[in-house]
Amino acid sequence: MKEYYIIKPSTLNLEQRLEKFPPDFKFCKDYALWLISEIIKKIAYKLENEEVEIWVPLCSMIAKKHPYSYRKHLRYLCNNFPNVGNVLFRKEYTKGSCYSYRLSPHFFGQEVETKKITDKKLLNHLRRDNYLMSNNAFRKNYKFLGKYFNAKLSIQTTEANEKNKALFGNEFDYRKHLFNAVQICDIANKEFCISYTYKTDGRLHHQLTRLSKPFRQFLRYDGKKLAECDVSASVPTILSYLLSNMVIGSNHLDNVINSNKYYYRHYMFCKRAVEPINSEIALFAQQVLSGKFYELFIEDMQKLNHFKVTIKKGEYCFEKIDDDSEVEEDKQNLRKIVKKQILAMFNARPSYHLKAEAVFNHHFPTILKWLKTFKKSNHKYFSYLTLQLESYFMLNIVARKFNKKFRGKKPLFTLHDCLITTEDNIDELHHFMKETLSEALYFTPILKVEVWE
Repeated sequence: MKEYYIIKPSTLNLEQRLEKFPPDFKFCKDYALWLISEIIKKIAYKLENEEVEIWVPLCSMIAKKHPYSYRKHLRYLCNNFPNVGNVLFRKEYTKGSCYSYRLSPHFFGQEVETKKITDKKLLNHLRRDNYLMSNNAFRKNYKFLGKYFNAKLSIQTTEANEKNKALFGNEFDYRKHLFNAVQICDIANKEFCISYTYKTDGRLHHQLTRLSKPFRQFLRYDGKKLAECDVSASVPTILSYLLSNMVIGSNHLDNVINSNKYYYRHYMFCKRAVEPINSEIALFAQQVLSGKFYELFIEDMQKLNHFKVTIKKGEYCFEKIDDDSEVEEDKQNLRKIVKKQILAMFNARPSYHLKAEAVFNHHFPTILKWLKTFKKSNHKYFSYLTLQLESYFMLNIVARKFNKKFRGKKPLFTLHDCLITTEDNIDELHHFMKETLSEALYFTPILKVEVWE
């Protein structure tokens, strides 16, 4: 390891502080910046919607052996020097807890940047034996996907850092700003972490899933751009499969249903209590495979809420809009909002989104009745079931078979409902994914390909 990236407040000038107030001990600037960075990283994961004082305990970190005196460095950073103030605040020790630290109000909520440090003694301390840390569930089920988190996976750090600062200047979303800075540093430092949440969504969570979309263009694998292939309208597609196989059954559906007693209990109850009529299920599948599923509800949503086709960016879809310009572009925006409403209705408690339920009921009344019955006891189980099915097909079927076919020689990553590989392999992945899903689902879903650029 020859370099390491940390996060620091953009306005922090540590050199000037050291020049004016030189410490009386062996001070390592890179080590001080690393300590600040570790506190910022922990703040990023603690921040909620409201920005409040975030105190970070350093119990586990300071218990380890350090190359420099962490006590002296932290005390220096907490010193309130004349005209420059302090970098950190410290909460005093109390019984049963250790010292906690937070950023000075002068730096908290302000822009951060990534910076390269090169102190050899510190780099030896930070060196990791493995690129990837993972939980037991991942290692047990999808270990084959972990090998691609290696030295070849990189990010264009300078460009990503500038993009992060530009987005913060426009949006002022401090939490997202910090969170993206953490992912950028983790990828640049090859400190990958992956977990498999088998009890809820069945997805893999790692730096690529946590990194915001605008930064994907800066990712590289072996110097090559990445590209994704995903299922269009994935939730309706999976729901169509679920409804179509509810009566006749399928091995894939049984594998997911039987994996959790809650899914099984709810599924069997709804199967006996309410059964959607076949004509509705056929219409639902037809609409999904036409690629116009959400367009089906636009006219009904307009009639129900009395608003015109055009909408302005950022405005709520139930507002009346008077501007008739740029109709085609606005139709696309309207589709996005209707999609958001329908998906929110799928995942919410029954009768929570009444308007979305009303327009859905106009076309699929018995499906809505089945859906509300399924969600009556606990609405989260339906979301978990659809996500589990989606992940089952993408991870256990497509990804596993793709890896086996090419003997692990083609890189493969997951991002929720899509699979990712390098740009030169995306056509092969698209073809393989189409064939494999068609065989497993008994219909050919609509797939989308996008190069991250």
